[in-house]
Amino acid sequence: MGHGAVVDELEQVVQHLDVLERWVREEVGSVDAQRVKVLTAKGRSMWPAINHRDLVFVDVAQRVIDAPGIYVVHVAGRLLLKKALILANGTLVLRSENQTEFPDEERYDLAKEGDTITICGKVLAWWSLRKG
Repeated sequence: MGHGAVVDELEQVVQHLDVLERWVREEVGSVDAQRVKVLTAKGRSMWPAINHRDLVFVDVAQRVIDAPGIYVVHVAGRLLLKKALILANGTLVLRSENQTEFPDEERYDLAKEGDTITICGKVLAWWSLRKG
């Protein structure tokens, strides 16, 4: 599993990116544009879906995992961008997309460890910059 970024604060504005609200609705979905924040992906754990330095659009109001997907999760001092799902028994499962380099998954019993885990948002889309 990718190690994640160690963070002191959950929200830290590094830069401001202006995006047309109409573009957000058309490309990302019908969520309120104020709910969407942009993060920069780091590392190779989510490759080939999300590449290192891709811009990731996150719905920060989506604070529960209601369906399998890619989420931003804060756990044990690490900010992780992972595929996440909750099993019927209440276990949170976090996996990397890049199973070749990061085959491990993390499992957390939400009944016991739920207070130490924060769902920071659900990934709606991402931008990959390609150089020609």
